[in-house]
Amino acid sequence: MLRRILLAACLAIPALSFASAEHPEEGTDYTVLKTPVQTQNPKKIEVISFFAYTCPHCYTYEKTLEPWAEKLPEDVEFVRVPVAWSDKYFQYSKAYYALEALNKLHPYHETLFEAVIKQRKDFPTIESIADFLATQGLDRDDFMKAANSFSTKMKNDRAFKTWQAYNIDGTPANAVNGKYVTAPHMVGTREGAIQVMEFLIDKERKAKK
Repeated sequence: MLRRILLAACLAIPALSFASAEHPEEGTDYTVLKTPVQTQNPKKIEVISFFAYTCPHCYTYEKTLEPWAEKLPEDVEFVRVPVAWSDKYFQYSKAYYALEALNKLHPYHETLFEAVIKQRKDFPTIESIADFLATQGLDRDDFMKAANSFSTKMKNDRAFKTWQAYNIDGTPANAVNGKYVTAPHMVGTREGAIQVMEFLIDKERKAKK
């Protein structure tokens, strides 16, 4: 989903590496937060992916981001944070954390993404998501129990506070170690955004030393 930001038209074409991604500039390719956000694990460099299941650019970006995230070194912790701009979309973030609690993000995270973006399915309630995922082989009762759990509520509340603390106003977007925000629309390409994250991760790694 887009909020106030319109993504650059180049996101609709194959990603290219722009010069700015190779030599990132503060204020253009990334921003520095005036007030750093506390990370979940201070011992590691935290990378956050802010996304929404209703965002077609997030779905496309995931294809580039996921293979990169799977190969991150041990000192980097990758975290997804679902963004719900209003109560109308809150069921999607509940679904994400329910799948996480059940250790079923693979394959159902992608399954839900594809249903919303490619198949244009509408899920107005968490129950409707549960019904759909049940047709894909997921136990409906287990899913609903996880979705309505206190743990999921706490994670949902934390997700809301997190994207607000980072002042996220459009998806997809990324944050690095509580200090920096970057996004494909800032850099110009999906691959370029990953290059900027690598630059910021290295910057934080050097700072820790």
